[in-house]
Amino acid sequence: MSIYICIALVIVLVLIFLMRNIKIQQKETGTPFWDIVLILLVFFLLAYILTSLKVFYNTLVKDYIVTTKDMLQILFLFILIIAFFYVLVGFLGKRYTLRVDKFNIGGINVLFDRSNEIYIKTVGTFISSKRSLFNFKRERDNIYEVLNVYYEVYNFIRSNLELLDPIKDKALYSTSVDILKMLNQFLSKHQNDYRRWYDKVISDDEIYSHGKKIVVHETTIERVQKNYYRYAKILKDIDEVNKYMSSQSIRNAFRIKMFDWEEK
Repeated sequence: MSIYICIALVIVLVLIFLMRNIKIQQKETGTPFWDIVLILLVFFLLAYILTSLKVFYNTLVKDYIVTTKDMLQILFLFILIIAFFYVLVGFLGKRYTLRVDKFNIGGINVLFDRSNEIYIKTVGTFISSKRSLFNFKRERDNIYEVLNVYYEVYNFIRSNLELLDPIKDKALYSTSVDILKMLNQFLSKHQNDYRRWYDKVISDDEIYSHGKKIVVHETTIERVQKNYYRYAKILKDIDEVNKYMSSQSIRNAFRIKMFDWEEK
């Protein structure tokens, strides 16, 4: 019996790798076609092996329970092996990602899902919480903090981009790269100059506007920022970032339906 099991394992392994690597255009359906075919073939193979074992012929009634038990044990073993290789191939092909979250009272949260699904949920949730990425308010938003947000988003997307397959997830990958390019250009253009100017203003706690002294901590952030020597240009570029990130294509890519800060 052991030799039959070994042969079956080898055949199952070969079938899995062959079926998973056949390049065929499939219709977008909820159930993977090749997964169903693979499961059916494996169970057919299992049935053939079990029925070929003569231990099931001329069996006394008193041995029926023992025989049934053996059969179920073999079946259970095959199911475990199939599941193991299915998951293994999924990990190698970036179809699934196993991620361990923070410890909590209930233990460890384990996420088992498609890599691109995890990327969409993780990145989508993160960027949707950053209002200034979509809607900058001149009268109350601090540009210095906006720069921090854009830098955080840039690093977050870049660090999670490895979850995507550049070929299988071409559209989403391309969109993410475009966001990175846009944020990188913005930060390279404005970050150093503005931070240097702002740090000096905060350190001195005063600024001169049209020959009039303004005490920084006694006025609004809007009035302070208006004195930045490239204020109009940085506002224009922030508006461009907001327009791009608020586009329907970005919302669809990351499945953003509503923001907590949006007016309902």
